[in-house]
Amino acid sequence: MISVLNSQLDNIPLHHLYDVVKPVTLSSTSPDAKFSNWAKTFVCKPLAVFEPTDEYQCEVILAIARREGKVVRAVGVGHSPSDLACTNGFMLRTRHLNKVLSVDYEKRRVIAQGGITLNDLHARLAEHGLAMINVGSISDQTLAGIVTTATHGTGIHYGVMSTHVLSLTLLLADGSRVHCSRHEMPDLFMASICGLGSTGLILNIELEVEPAFRLRDEGCSRPFEDVVSNIEAIAHSAEHARLYWFPVADTVRISLLNRTHEEKKSNGNWLWDSLMGHHILQFMLFIGRYFGAVNFWATHLAAWLASADSVAVDDGYKVFNLDCRYLQYTTEWAIPYSNTEACLRDLRQFFREENESPDGARTHFPIEIRFSAPDDIWLSPSNGQQTCWIGIIQYKPYGFNVPYRRLFDGFEKILARHQGRPHWAKTHPLVPEDLRKLYPDFDKFITVLDQVDPSGVFRSEYIQRHILGKQVDSRTFKTRRT
Repeated sequence: MISVLNSQLDNIPLHHLYDVVKPVTLSSTSPDAKFSNWAKTFVCKPLAVFEPTDEYQCEVILAIARREGKVVRAVGVGHSPSDLACTNGFMLRTRHLNKVLSVDYEKRRVIAQGGITLNDLHARLAEHGLAMINVGSISDQTLAGIVTTATHGTGIHYGVMSTHVLSLTLLLADGSRVHCSRHEMPDLFMASICGLGSTGLILNIELEVEPAFRLRDEGCSRPFEDVVSNIEAIAHSAEHARLYWFPVADTVRISLLNRTHEEKKSNGNWLWDSLMGHHILQFMLFIGRYFGAVNFWATHLAAWLASADSVAVDDGYKVFNLDCRYLQYTTEWAIPYSNTEACLRDLRQFFREENESPDGARTHFPIEIRFSAPDDIWLSPSNGQQTCWIGIIQYKPYGFNVPYRRLFDGFEKILARHQGRPHWAKTHPLVPEDLRKLYPDFDKFITVLDQVDPSGVFRSEYIQRHILGKQVDSRTFKTRRT
């Protein structure tokens, strides 16, 4: 039901509404009026960019969109490697909606605005002796961003991060403010904790947390065959197991993370981590754009740098997080855990054939392999199944483009053959007829969208293409046709 307040907004002259949001409307000449994702692989020039500082301004922006028939796309920091955040309509940037509203140590929960970054949330939680239960490889994204894409960390008994959401406060397309959870408006809740921003603007998130903890990271490198033949034992050998596969070197770096009370211990080394592990490798990858054989040596150098046994101890989120190194193309898919060994062997054969072919794709490194527990979230890639996540990257040294399509196409075909589901924040080719086969509750999700946003206020180009099957070119926002 539309609130009295928003009924009033619909009756206010349009130019008065624009006056209300003028202070938070970016000038068309502002550098931020043009949006680029972190990897600079997709860009867009929205019709207008708003940076609201309170909920009322958000309500006014939606009222304008309803009156003018415009799409509103909510965006955090734009870390998604796909065009998920892009739009030719209105862009609502949430950078100022970034506060922690309450912390309850006894109940192990926090309520924060959706625009807060995980880095800021970690710091605020640490002040209260608390921490997120599981974290992915980076913490640059907003809390709403990781929730609405069911972003994951790793841990065979740990769900995607959306499983820790207790409730949401949403601003719907009609301007109404609603609260939902598994017990209150449960269908809207299940659609929104992996809803790609299409069910409404996420204002506040109530999140389950735990007492602050340290992680002990034990690392070692082993031959591919040794790892894949023992994947079951490795995945269950730690609270959080993650693997980094260097295909050309045929080795896998094993990282086993467990909670500990030990003192902090660093194993960093400037020579290895910065000079060789960052600068020299990036230069080699740059040369590899022109002489493919150099990629072979770059991979071997990277594998060698990561080959020593090591132990490190630090605050949990710091151990979970990694250095992404350079701008990159990336895609990631989730497969049923039971298919892990067969899928990795198929990928190994594919990578070998490409690397041995004179005109084949040259794989970068590493292939990241992680795990998650099954869940019941409608569009979560871990819905109904214990999951293995496999992610591939091609670096963009110094920001320059590199060939990646042939490699990614082959990768995606193999993952699809093993019943793969793509990570929602990353590029993929699937459309409704594909998704309907993968997600038993896909039509429930569509029903909720029709109920809460019948006029399509939140139906961005990404939603139109992948969820609704509209003819929206996947290359509309690409920076360069490579």
